Amino acid sequence: MGRSRFVKNETSAAYEPSLGLPSRSRSNSRTAGWRSLSSKIPYFQQDSNRTERKANGARFVWTIAGASPYASVPKCLSDAGSQKCEVVLSLEIPSELRWLAKQIRPFVPLHVASFLCMTAGSLLALLTPLVLKWLIDQVLPRRETGLLLCAAGLIFLSYQGRTALTSVGNYLTLNAVQKMALRLRIDILRHLDKLSADYYENTPPGAVMYPLKEPIEEVAYFGSDLLPSILRMCLTTTFTVVTMFVLSPVLTLVILPLVPLFLIARQHFRMKLSTDSDDVQRNLVAWNSFIEEHISSILAIQLLGQERRQEKKAFRLLARTTRSHLALFKTGVWFTVWTSIAVVLAMSAVIGYGGWSVVTGTLSLGSLVAFYSFVTQLFDPLSGAAELYARAQRTFASIRQLQSVCALRPSITDPPVFSQFPSQHWGLELTEVEFGYERQENVLRIPSLRIAAGENIAIVGENGAGKSTMARLITRLYDVQSGSIQVGGTDIRNIELKTLRRHICYVPRDPVLFDGTLASNLRFVRPGASDRELNEAIQLVDLVNVVVALPQGLDQRIGPDGCQLSGGQRQRLAIARALLQKPRILILDEGTSCLDPASETLILRNVRDYLSTSTLIVVSHRASTLSAFNRILVLSDGRIVEDLGSDALVPTQAVVSAVFVKGVSPHKG
Repeated sequence: MGRSRFVKNETSAAYEPSLGLPSRSRSNSRTAGWRSLSSKIPYFQQDSNRTERKANGARFVWTIAGASPYASVPKCLSDAGSQKCEVVLSLEIPSELRWLAKQIRPFVPLHVASFLCMTAGSLLALLTPLVLKWLIDQVLPRRETGLLLCAAGLIFLSYQGRTALTSVGNYLTLNAVQKMALRLRIDILRHLDKLSADYYENTPPGAVMYPLKEPIEEVAYFGSDLLPSILRMCLTTTFTVVTMFVLSPVLTLVILPLVPLFLIARQHFRMKLSTDSDDVQRNLVAWNSFIEEHISSILAIQLLGQERRQEKKAFRLLARTTRSHLALFKTGVWFTVWTSIAVVLAMSAVIGYGGWSVVTGTLSLGSLVAFYSFVTQLFDPLSGAAELYARAQRTFASIRQLQSVCALRPSITDPPVFSQFPSQHWGLELTEVEFGYERQENVLRIPSLRIAAGENIAIVGENGAGKSTMARLITRLYDVQSGSIQVGGTDIRNIELKTLRRHICYVPRDPVLFDGTLASNLRFVRPGASDRELNEAIQLVDLVNVVVALPQGLDQRIGPDGCQLSGGQRQRLAIARALLQKPRILILDEGTSCLDPASETLILRNVRDYLSTSTLIVVSHRASTLSAFNRILVLSDGRIVEDLGSDALVPTQAVVSAVFVKGVSPHKG
């Protein structure tokens, strides 16, 4: 559990275990608002919050209990690299609109052109009722055919001109919004690429992918369809009220007091619509996470015979999502019912008072017909405001989803001033290293360890001894909690991440392969590698016969995650890719576990010969693997209990066998 503070112009001093959101300022509903905001973040919940006020601004302080160690610093996507936390609070404009305004800003010219088209279309909408008034009061009584044709032409031009201008405005808005959505997706993807291993290991893949899907689509819909509809409604309402006042000030004053009735109903249902929208988003995230995990594990589910169980779980999640959608729709229906009262009363007032004015001669029949048309034109968009407002709340919930992702910060970053990877001496030195995970403390404790440049070393230990953790610390997937890891005398935390990971290559037991060809997977780290280098790499890992047997050779597609290859072939391909990288330090974390002993011995020998000056670290549980190394580290309970061969004594086969027979550590038993 961590505490995060948002202070204007305050710089975050450390990465704390918290996840923050930009504020939504309201008076007495701030606390409830923050609670509703917390519900949208999957797998994170707030356990307290409060607001502290100062003379020069506002300070929000809250505590979040969760699994993600990310400092809560609200930042715009465009300046995701900034280290300064600057919160600008506004009591008038919601933070969602301020965020959206920043995203729209680069496309203002297109939106301005669209706005002008919509304004012209709204002005043309006023023409039809005015032509009807002119037709009834002057043209029909005079029985002038020429003016009648002119009136018909004006009505035609009014409708067609409005349709054309609105279509052009919608096209311009859609163009701007699609460009914004493209930019948002790239920025979100770039931001996700910067997050560290702890985020991805504590967050389901579906929850990670969700912001790239529905939320951006919802924001794009808001800009391409919903926002133009709201603009048309506002413009039409404004122009209509002004024209109504010109026609009959008294009748307009009778109608206008009914507008606050709509606004009161809107305010009454506002929080309910917002809460229901957040519930929909949260349930969609849960469903997305489930289906992502289910599809990726469907073969294992079939083998375990648990299809029915998964289907029941899917039904519960879908039922919950359906209920939340129905609750949101029900709230929107009640909103429509209450706001329609204003429409009915307005129509009745126009017919009653307007008809009486015609009878008494204070209002012409044409003015009454035009006024009735204007009232219909006024309340038609207001009647649909319930749908627009409910959809706007869903859009705001999507924006809050994107804001929450944008607020995440990586726990592993480059220092302000960094060094490059040593070019000559890259020996490893671990000093007083201690590390533990959030749910598991004291996983690794190494007082002192030195690995010379070019040394070949094997690491062995029981499951959970800390072998993979040690490998991940060396590659800086995590940072040590105390002590230091140095390469060539430089702390790896002071080395640029890009160069560190270029020269330290980590190959896990289950390597990641991509849905493409063999050649594209090999060239993933070196796009410019020649065919000769590819052939050399596959020879070193003994993949030549496999490639020759494929119909398209290196151009053969291997399916998602290399599913068309066997486990051993996938590991060979991953090692070949690592060899093309030519790292200074190569770590194979059970990277040859799927190979038979003879193939493993051959490949390890080729790797040592090809990377003769590089450091090779192999994590393994097989005695046949360890016998090829002149130094073996034995880990138990996160400690090095044996360093066999560190004094230039080559461990014999008997010693290696004893390591396994006695439960990994010779001191056990």
